[in-house]
Amino acid sequence: MSPSQNDQLAASVAAVDLNDQNTAETQSPRASPADADTMLAAKEAPAVVADDADDADEAEFGEPVELPPLEPKTKKKNKKKKRPASKRGLGKPTGFEDFFADAPMTPDQHAQNQELYNPSIPFVDRIITAVGRFERTRKLTPERRDIFFKWLVYGGVNIGPRAHQGAPDTEDLDNAQIAAVLSQASASKDKYDLSSSTRLYDVDFHGVMRSFLSRRSRTIYGCETPDEVSTVTTTLERFLDYLLQHDVCPEYQTDVLTTRDFCRSATSELWHITEAIRRLPGDFNIACSTLSGGYYAENYDALTDWETEPDTHNEAVFVGMKREEAEQVMSFGVAGAADESVYQAYLDAVRSGTPVAVTEIEEMAGFEITRIDPPTPDCKAIYTSTTSNFRPVGRVYAKSWTNPDSQPEDLTDEEQKQRALLSSPKPTKEYVFLVEELLQTYLRVGTKIEATIYTLSCGIMFFDNVVNVFPSFDEVVVNELMQNWTTPRPKKGAFDYVEGEDGDDKDDDDGDNDGADGNGDGKPDHNDTQQGDDDDTKNA
Repeated sequence: MSPSQNDQLAASVAAVDLNDQNTAETQSPRASPADADTMLAAKEAPAVVADDADDADEAEFGEPVELPPLEPKTKKKNKKKKRPASKRGLGKPTGFEDFFADAPMTPDQHAQNQELYNPSIPFVDRIITAVGRFERTRKLTPERRDIFFKWLVYGGVNIGPRAHQGAPDTEDLDNAQIAAVLSQASASKDKYDLSSSTRLYDVDFHGVMRSFLSRRSRTIYGCETPDEVSTVTTTLERFLDYLLQHDVCPEYQTDVLTTRDFCRSATSELWHITEAIRRLPGDFNIACSTLSGGYYAENYDALTDWETEPDTHNEAVFVGMKREEAEQVMSFGVAGAADESVYQAYLDAVRSGTPVAVTEIEEMAGFEITRIDPPTPDCKAIYTSTTSNFRPVGRVYAKSWTNPDSQPEDLTDEEQKQRALLSSPKPTKEYVFLVEELLQTYLRVGTKIEATIYTLSCGIMFFDNVVNVFPSFDEVVVNELMQNWTTPRPKKGAFDYVEGEDGDDKDDDDGDNDGADGNGDGKPDHNDTQQGDDDDTKNA
């Protein structure tokens, strides 16, 4: 019995005793104090006995209590702490930050690297292993993954899914084995023989990188902003860092180190090339082209008099450069930066009213910059003392250059015969162009430009219709010819044909039985498709 229940029982017993005492006092005469004590003791004795009896009953049977059942205590779950935004999602570190550095390797990791990248293993196998492990240790965004794979393909590595192998079972594999199984990189057999004198491939990290950045990067990724340019170079630079840190190919360590340093320095020049493509040929060359009937003269449209709506606010616009403005730009440039002989010839033509004529046009010509001279103080003084609307120009010296990747020159039969009779090669031409100082900052010695070159009767040379600009480190490798190349499958009967290789033979079903006697006439059957019926058959 609980203490509160004991107190209630004692209070009820005391109340009964008081009632009995009051009844006795009203029915009998007043007793003495001694008798009162005796009577009180007598009355209290049965109450104690009753209390003990109730306690015994309650101890034996208990007292029914209407209380709700106790709920079982549940163990509190540890709440998973939410990672900050800088460590999850798009904000998670990718391994390509400027401050990123791999943790020092443990002895076990070093021993594993020594086993995976042992110099006794063929170089191609080591590179394939490094590609797979690099993918697993870096967070490659779709853009970076595309750049990385395009560079590998350009360098001769095959990238593609492992078809007809089913889902890989990675349950009992370690990290190194998982990386090898999930990697999409592979190499053909002809790339393993790198030490033979009859080899088809050479290992050249620097050459492939220079050609890829100068020829392919803008095509596959645009490089329209500094961040895009940095994305291309840092992705490839981090892979080269991985090769150096893990000692993947010690026999090519010098080449890899040179290529890594080149990636770091190429970022700024690639961005300058993008700016040069946007701004070239500059105001002076545009003015010369406008006055001489060049590319920009064709795009010029005075004050848009073709508009049908009246110009009530005098806000007529024009396309190209006005002739009056072009004459001023050309005169300031010749006076400030041209040679004395060119200046005198131009001045005589202006005074005599003789128009300056075009004497030579070289379409789709290329030139390589050999020297850049910024505007002289005297040249800047001519501009600043007279006008502030034009930019001072400096000199750019160049020599003729032919793009190795360009299409052959379209010559007639007679021209080809005359070209063949020439014993000496085509002489190298020298050019002197006038270019604004701002554009000179985007050019470097060795920069190559494809454009249309004009020569005027007074000796002025200018260019317009810029087609392409290549950086100073431009290099063309034969890998360009291997883009989109598909290895032909040998026909049955060829010396390199292997029966059962690359799938089952399909002689009768796919029509690959050219030369077989299928109609029983004793003569081999041939395809009866005539020329012109199917272009695909003809081209094949």
